[in-house]
Amino acid sequence: MTLPTDTTVLDGATILANARAVAPVLREEAEASERGRRLTPRAVEALRSTGVFRMAMPRAWGGPEVDIRTQTEIIEELSAADGAAGWCAMIGSDGGFYTAPLEDAVARGLYPDLDMITAGWIVPAGRLHRVAGGYRLEGRWQFGSGCTHADVIIGGALVFEDGAPVLTEGRPEVRVAMLPAGEFEILDTWHTTGLAGSGSHDYTTEGAFVPAEQTFRFGDLRRRRRAGTLYAWPGMFFANLPGVPLGIARAALRSAEQILADKMLVPEMRPAREDPRVRTGIAQVHAMVGAARSYQYDVLGELWATLETGGEPSLRERAALVGAHMHTIRTCRDAVRLLADVVGSASIYRRCPIERHQRDLTTIAQHLMGQPKILEMAGALWLGVDKVLTRHPLSAEGLI
Repeated sequence: MTLPTDTTVLDGATILANARAVAPVLREEAEASERGRRLTPRAVEALRSTGVFRMAMPRAWGGPEVDIRTQTEIIEELSAADGAAGWCAMIGSDGGFYTAPLEDAVARGLYPDLDMITAGWIVPAGRLHRVAGGYRLEGRWQFGSGCTHADVIIGGALVFEDGAPVLTEGRPEVRVAMLPAGEFEILDTWHTTGLAGSGSHDYTTEGAFVPAEQTFRFGDLRRRRRAGTLYAWPGMFFANLPGVPLGIARAALRSAEQILADKMLVPEMRPAREDPRVRTGIAQVHAMVGAARSYQYDVLGELWATLETGGEPSLRERAALVGAHMHTIRTCRDAVRLLADVVGSASIYRRCPIERHQRDLTTIAQHLMGQPKILEMAGALWLGVDKVLTRHPLSAEGLI
């Protein structure tokens, strides 16, 4: 395997190959990661060795600047080995996106090593109080996936001055602060249904100083300080998310087929593979997951093609992107639930991978991009209505 250093330029194909190479390690560590409610050190180093955390870093830094379809494939491959590891890889590789609106020297100061890991929540759960040269940050954020092994942590916050909210264009100003992980305290809160190994704990800080140049507004992502197709759309940092449910669903299918290869039905005492219900269920799940995957990658490909020509995504392309995310997440969850029914009682035991896959997908379906309100947003865009659901954080900040 090619181990990345700052003088090694990896491409997407190499990172994808590396992801396949470390899959056995991630599978071996999955149970321990879940038990510890954080990725094991061995799992973290396996991920880091692939180059996944640098895949959104710009070519100007020696990064690979991997296109979004290939990024999604990489995340899918890692998630097929362990959903929590894939989720942490997806979140942890966001540094290349979040540094795009920063001055280059500031960004490299935060990320002197291209394989540094990012964690944090963009939702404005904190407050940035203006002081000379920057802000004092206070707050408590949820869902800090990978925060136990992160190098840089972000936090969305409302801006205050003299105790009052700062308004920009009539709305409260929201900025995202970026700080070394040591500036935050990690709170042991991640006791959850699924993705237990992701270590998505709450985190907090009280009064940490943030230089002004280490903050940005999501509107800044549109101003193209950094060239390149990967940075041309402000919501690109979550475009690779569907790789996680797709990978988990693929792994669940593989597990189901292995179980069914030797399973005997009782009381009939005949091979499960001969049962029409089993055969029909397996075929249905393959079609559900395969169709969702094809649609997701088609949508990402069309978005990328538009951005490569310098165009602005149309309302219909944005609608497809939003709707495909929701569709992929929910379809994979429903497919694996059906798979559990096909497999039968074996799927209820903790020793069965399908049991964990179900829990992981149940948890992912509660993400912002998996919520039914996302379909309302997509439907409005399909019907030509822009500026929809402005109360939704992704819409309000112009990320959709």
